[in-house]
Amino acid sequence: MTAGRPSTTDVYTRRMGFFRRKSQQPPMSPAASEPEPAKAEDLDDLDERGWDAVTQAVSQHYPGAREFHVAYSPGLHFGSALQGCSALPGPDHWFYVTYGLTELWGKDSDDPTTSGFGYELTMRVRRSPADETPPQWPYRALIVLAQYVRSGPQELWLGDRIRLADGVTDDPDGALTTLAVTADPKVVPIETPNGRVAFWQAVALTDTDVEEAKRSTTDEVLERLAADDPLLTIDPERR
Repeated sequence: MTAGRPSTTDVYTRRMGFFRRKSQQPPMSPAASEPEPAKAEDLDDLDERGWDAVTQAVSQHYPGAREFHVAYSPGLHFGSALQGCSALPGPDHWFYVTYGLTELWGKDSDDPTTSGFGYELTMRVRRSPADETPPQWPYRALIVLAQYVRSGPQELWLGDRIRLADGVTDDPDGALTTLAVTADPKVVPIETPNGRVAFWQAVALTDTDVEEAKRSTTDEVLERLAADDPLLTIDPERR
């Protein structure tokens, strides 16, 4: 997959399901499972070179940070859209990264230059210094986005807007309704034994932001938001 499509799209999604054209099938229900604590022994016998490359790319930005990892049941090879997702604490935000849109273990595809879909998803969410554990809703929002990637036939592109029917956060009265996709501002693409991996950040937008993007572009809205916060951290209370 490559970035650079000039237009943007809005796709309406229901939490763990999709409003899609009738010709498209919804994702398999196993991918809708709530995340479960990861079991390290489940991966002991696997070649983890793809997994390790993703971990190394992000951990250098959060040295020594405790990793909060969840695994999605029943797992990537049995219908889940992702294998797992990790959250790392920064001084003022939580950083999330997915595992499963790239080839985490051995090389499976015939394309030696690209690992899987070619990217993993990231997200940054506002954190108070007193917060010791990450919020759970980003784990759910990111697997919804991953389900969209896998449900096809459309590809996900930088600049796309994906609207979650139940909202981005777990606040039913929250104003954040849509995820926009952009290149992660810090974690650069890497070359791995399985091919190239980029990191695409999901940024939450309000309906007002979306209307502005329709009049201009998603990139222009994100540039406006980045003027105040270059990391495009999601503030769940933003209106």
